[in-house]
Amino acid sequence: MKNIENSGKAVGLLIAAVYLLFFRGNQVFEWVLIGSVLLTVGIPHGSLDHLLTNPNLNKNGLLNFILKYIGIILCYILIWILLPVPALIIFLLMSAYHFGQSHFLNVSLTYHQKSTYFFTGVFYLSVILWGDYSNTALILNTIAPVDEYEIFGWPVILASFSISNFLVFKSQSGKGVLLMIEMVFLGTLLYYLPLLVGFILYFGFWHALPSMNVEYKALKKHFSKKPFTRFVGKMVPFTAISIVGIVLVIALLYPRSEPEELVLLFFVLISLISAPHVWFMNRFLEAKKMDVNNSLKP
Repeated sequence: MKNIENSGKAVGLLIAAVYLLFFRGNQVFEWVLIGSVLLTVGIPHGSLDHLLTNPNLNKNGLLNFILKYIGIILCYILIWILLPVPALIIFLLMSAYHFGQSHFLNVSLTYHQKSTYFFTGVFYLSVILWGDYSNTALILNTIAPVDEYEIFGWPVILASFSISNFLVFKSQSGKGVLLMIEMVFLGTLLYYLPLLVGFILYFGFWHALPSMNVEYKALKKHFSKKPFTRFVGKMVPFTAISIVGIVLVIALLYPRSEPEELVLLFFVLISLISAPHVWFMNRFLEAKKMDVNNSLKP
């Protein structure tokens, strides 16, 4: 999986170019792309959470992990049912932090680390959501009217861009230049892509794949023989469970739902499996960076 992050981003850019040149507005292409990215990297990248903090997890440890995971999911389901607007806000804030964090997997930040993650993620989410605001509003209006918030798009985009770059330059001036160039180029591309296409390309190639690469590097030393094959094999059980669960719920509600309601339902289901994943992944990444910092101390 050497250089997988850069290779993945190159593939993502190529797909975006092919879409814009030849398949713009082609819904078959869009849904094949969404399904392919979710099945290959999107859902699998969160299927190894149980091994990240303890690669040698025993049966009792696995049971404890599953109970925690299900507990978080059930709590979030209740929030979605009882308080859908706060649930949506939680999902957006959680996603912003988590997505932003994936841009600094191999970068040590010394100045307001968590704020840097958050505002970087806010920037990328804002260009995706406001770049195709008509579709964003169509989906979110099933929860609450959001048409009036379109005017906040550019203020949010520019503010998050400025704050993120300021924080990065305070930590790493050299990395700041590269980050700013990437944010301008990628942000512009995502802004002009349709909502779902922009989201899935960013989610798959700028978040899930780099995260999976970090997971592999951390776990391969625990797989003595054929580490890549064992790594992929370990992803299969929880990936399959997640996919089957999502498909069953959507299939059950499909006959009596409008297209925009199904898209919203899909994001709700993704949010439910994301909530515990964000928590476990953050613990893993923070512990990893702490180990690196301790190793550098004299």
